[in-house]
Amino acid sequence: MAALLLLILFAGVASASDDLSSLELFNGPDTDVVTGSRSPRPASQTAENITVVTSKEIEDINAHNLTDVLYIVTGVPVEMNRTPGSVSIARVQGANFNHVLVLVDGIPINNLADNFADISSIPAQMIERVEIVKGAASSSWGSALGGVINVITKNPHDDRPFGGLVSGSTGTRETADGRVEAGGTLHRFGYYLTAGKLRSDGLLPNNDVSLGSSYGKLRYELPADGTITLSSGFTENDSGQTATDMVHVDQGSRQVISMLSLRYPLSHRLVFDASLQGRRYSSHVSVLDPTEALQYLSTLTKETSRGGGVKLSWLGDTHLLVGGVDYDHVKAKLDLAGEEAVWRADRVGVYAIDTITLGSFAITPSARFDRTGSGGDHFSPSLGLTYALTENSVLRAYTAKGYSLTSLNRSDSTEKVWTSQVGFETGDVPYLWLKGTFFRNDTSNVQSDGPLGPKQRQLRQGVEVEAKTLPVLNTSLSAGYTYVRATDKATGDVLNGIPVHTVKIGLKYDVAEQLHAELIGNLVDWNDPGHSRTGGVIWDVHLRKWIATTDIFSLEIFLSVRNIFDGRQYLDPIFRNTGRWGEAGVRCKF
Repeated sequence: MAALLLLILFAGVASASDDLSSLELFNGPDTDVVTGSRSPRPASQTAENITVVTSKEIEDINAHNLTDVLYIVTGVPVEMNRTPGSVSIARVQGANFNHVLVLVDGIPINNLADNFADISSIPAQMIERVEIVKGAASSSWGSALGGVINVITKNPHDDRPFGGLVSGSTGTRETADGRVEAGGTLHRFGYYLTAGKLRSDGLLPNNDVSLGSSYGKLRYELPADGTITLSSGFTENDSGQTATDMVHVDQGSRQVISMLSLRYPLSHRLVFDASLQGRRYSSHVSVLDPTEALQYLSTLTKETSRGGGVKLSWLGDTHLLVGGVDYDHVKAKLDLAGEEAVWRADRVGVYAIDTITLGSFAITPSARFDRTGSGGDHFSPSLGLTYALTENSVLRAYTAKGYSLTSLNRSDSTEKVWTSQVGFETGDVPYLWLKGTFFRNDTSNVQSDGPLGPKQRQLRQGVEVEAKTLPVLNTSLSAGYTYVRATDKATGDVLNGIPVHTVKIGLKYDVAEQLHAELIGNLVDWNDPGHSRTGGVIWDVHLRKWIATTDIFSLEIFLSVRNIFDGRQYLDPIFRNTGRWGEAGVRCKF
């Protein structure tokens, strides 16, 4: 409440000459569109609750990987935010981590064995933007009960044959991050290449990190029309996972993702998309716990996924119709303390999405049918409605059925949900942008105590509000708050380990290509007495100072101090958050 009052007071001193366009909704045929719904359309016609984080915002917070990016998003508490590169998970409005689908250019990176996605394995450098869909998105993407985190990678520079970046930083406990990047377009050929190395001796005990990554994209513009794109990324991570001197958990993983895609306009209204994609993943985990009878445990995992998809998009006078087919052949091999198990499955999904525009209304019915193999068959419908009150104000309503396959080896592992949302977004309040959403997620077949525990029906309902001001004297404020009440629907008991209150606060000072300063506050109340800890707001500060800039060259220094007041905020003390730490670096673009 205090943050909201600050926003209102701050807005009251704004001058009428300030430009409102930075806070407007996406409107018109020539503006950016959101693609997290799989049917690209302006945000003013998108019924789902979607948040977009841009590459500029990612650079401003000196992010190392996707974990740092999601840390600033309202309604997305990040668990295990420790040494950069440590295994991390994200929840969306209280949904379990294995209910959230994570995509890189449409390729799922959720593990097949347990539907876990390690968001720390995605380097920030290659990200153009991130779109977070909050709520069931199975009618577009299949196994996505709690939402989708859609990572869209950078493309080649269109305006020059060569450009690049060199960046390096160093910080507490020998934490260092080095990156290089190059891209450009020559005639019909475009390329984008990046590589990086992140390492640390560990900001917590047994939490050292060594993360190497590379990513490349080649693009060819066809002579008639259309585009062929080939992309591939590789990450290798070896890290310790605990924050205690007693328990040792070491994990190493490798991941390769690749995609070959074709986009071809068949006419001025009809576009054809096709892709082939693959993913290879392997990991090993070893646990040494002298406090338990089982002192040592080793797990080896190898997974492969090969498939592709086709999609047709037709834009009419009042319709945007999208339909397609996805296919994946998946295989997982697990070695747990010498006992091996192998699972295979062929997954096929067929979907159709139609956005119907009738004056100020946009109606989006969609449906998808999935044949998942061991997880059974699933039909996932959804219906969205938006109403544009003005050019800068929209009302939204959305309801959907969704599911998630939380384990490949159990036929009873599918968890299901009915999501309902009602919200608004407006830029018509003088000098303010406001957004609010009420949500209700009724989830069934949940095995909260593990695969052998009883099944539960859980109800998660709450509200999310966000506000931003226009810049005044180059300074702006932002605030976001999410409340989740999670209960066992049969007994009415409140569930533990759920982020009941999540608060995000931001203060920015920005003079383009001169100086950027940003203060970020983060508070998560995990509501798990005896385990979690909420010690007040954790504050981070990020600075960027440009030393030299021209039309083709820029040199800047940057500094970040995280957890300034050394606060404690975690769900489990074994995976507690880091204390105060800092880093500084240099970034050169050309």
